[in-house]
Amino acid sequence: MKRKDFLKCCTIGLCSCAAQEISLLDASQAQSAGTKPPGDPEKDELKWKLNAVQERFARLLNILDQTLDPPAKQKVLRALGRECAGSYRDLALKYEGNIKGFLEYIQKRWVEKAEYDEKAGTIRIVDKASQCTCPFVKQGVTHKDFCNCTLGWQEAIYSVVLRRPVRAEVEESVLRGGSRCIFRIRILKSEA
Repeated sequence: MKRKDFLKCCTIGLCSCAAQEISLLDASQAQSAGTKPPGDPEKDELKWKLNAVQERFARLLNILDQTLDPPAKQKVLRALGRECAGSYRDLALKYEGNIKGFLEYIQKRWVEKAEYDEKAGTIRIVDKASQCTCPFVKQGVTHKDFCNCTLGWQEAIYSVVLRRPVRAEVEESVLRGGSRCIFRIRILKSEA
């Protein structure tokens, strides 16, 4: 689909979903006619789907912001993070009782720095990425409160590894205007 055709679709009210389908049809027709499509239709479709998911998720966060009081919204997002952490439970169990081994592992793969202060009962995690690594996040669109999801993830994982309850806090976040994400995990003496 050429730009002027796309603009015609927009002015007559076709949604982006229909425009995408037309674009995929154009690519399919070009392929069956023996000409090379302008891009990889499968890759283009996946990019479109990811963008659509990120946009809708950002809207959901805005709806939560409008309908829930801040503590309830934080509770929901932390619960989402704990659910996501379930995918990493085997990794956490592998390092259960071995916080130094776990921090070495994540420092090799995910984070720039992992500092454990046993005496103070804190862990400080400095992420490598300069953008949020969650696939739900669209930079500049996703609400900054979504960091509470990561806090729930951190709490779920570190409480398994440490065999103790923890409380995670954001020190810096790219969604909140920072240059990277930095988290502090406090090891608790009892349930908080």
